[in-house]
Amino acid sequence: MTYLLWLFFFIVIIFLSGVFFWSLKREPDENELKESDLEEWNCPSCGFTVQLGTECIYCGEKKPAEKGER
Repeated sequence: MTYLLWLFFFIVIIFLSGVFFWSLKREPDENELKESDLEEWNCPSCGFTVQLGTECIYCGEKKPAEKGER
């Protein structure tokens, strides 16, 4: 009976290790921030300097699209 418990414990550890390593090597998601989203920009509505993101935290204005983007 003790061997059965050790076997079950070993299988659980192997499974959790597999889940851990699978989560480390997953492909990057397309919905994650682009490098251009990390750049600082000035809000055209209120003039606030937004340091990170695509939306002004004060007025809610979205970052204007760059000439090469849609």
